[in-house]
Amino acid sequence: MLSVDEVWSLIDRAVRPLPLVRMPLGQVFARRLAEEIRADSDMPAFDRSAIDGYALKEDSAPGWFRIIGEVRPGMPAFSAPEAGEAVKIFTGTALPESGVGLVMLEDTETDAGKAMIRVAANRKHVRPRGSQARRGDVLLPAGAVVTPGAVALLATVGATNPLVSPQARVVHLVTGSELVAADSQPPPGFIRDSNSPLVAALLAEAGATEIRQRHVSESVGEALNALDGEDFDLLLISGGASVGAYDGTVEILRRLGFTIHSSKVRSRPGKPLIFATRDACAAFGLPGNPLSHFVCFHLFVRRALDVMARRVPQRMLRVQIDGERPEPDPRETWWPARVRAEEGLLIARPLPWKDSSDLTGLAPANALLRIGACVTNGLVEALLFGSLET
Repeated sequence: MLSVDEVWSLIDRAVRPLPLVRMPLGQVFARRLAEEIRADSDMPAFDRSAIDGYALKEDSAPGWFRIIGEVRPGMPAFSAPEAGEAVKIFTGTALPESGVGLVMLEDTETDAGKAMIRVAANRKHVRPRGSQARRGDVLLPAGAVVTPGAVALLATVGATNPLVSPQARVVHLVTGSELVAADSQPPPGFIRDSNSPLVAALLAEAGATEIRQRHVSESVGEALNALDGEDFDLLLISGGASVGAYDGTVEILRRLGFTIHSSKVRSRPGKPLIFATRDACAAFGLPGNPLSHFVCFHLFVRRALDVMARRVPQRMLRVQIDGERPEPDPRETWWPARVRAEEGLLIARPLPWKDSSDLTGLAPANALLRIGACVTNGLVEALLFGSLET
């Protein structure tokens, strides 16, 4: 039986990063850039107005000026006005490179084709060419996460098909004759399927966008038929990971040509975890209980997704436990918790759970506490995910 750290090392060695991809701008949110994004021109590309108002000869004193025209955004830059002349302009209007001062509309009044300018004209409200960035400047480094602001910046420089990190195509096979759909009323002896929506939500949180789910019985043949013709980078099989008479995940994976690297891990919950690979594909057999799914996903499946997407796997943090420390167990326990930031410290509140089928306290979890077999004082390690409570 392998330790959690040993399975992590196996995943890091056996899982292959997926090829980088070019994607349309509308699909790159939350991906990581795989190339530098540089300014394709000076930003702004020309001197332009930051206000609505009037353009005058630079340093013109207050007084009456004859309005000689109007220039709007999208029109070529105009010639600098002569003394006593004013050109009405708007925010974003292209300006001459020199010789022009601006006055805000609020500092003027008009009468019969003339403008009364109440303050001296200056270049305070001119956005000079290249004042934000120069052509060739790096605006976004390789590895940057594409945020909404980054999407706008990509559009500004015309990078509408950037090279970004890949995302795995995932097939999730849920096994179990006792399962019915979550919107059904279970007959006696049946239960609602919580693993399908749980895994779908966890995959979405991890950035996976191409997910296909299938429900089959415990039959190996039915599982193989359901997977026939499926193309995937990651295969998840829920249930059937133990050694019972109807636990067929190992047989399914072997008949699909996978090499089994691990079938047990020294973890509570999640002991009967299966990890396998076939060429560039990876697979996990997840213990059937939902809390085991939750823990195994964050410990192992998420790590494989990070490797495939060329992300740095999540790191362990040290936290202080709020209240009584959970009881240790001969196996390393990964205890769901709610972590908050308080006065510069990370404080973890362990959440209640009775066994690996117990989901009642899981909703607020944003971390797993690593509780070893030996009682220790002070800080404990935690795997943080989701948002940090403040």
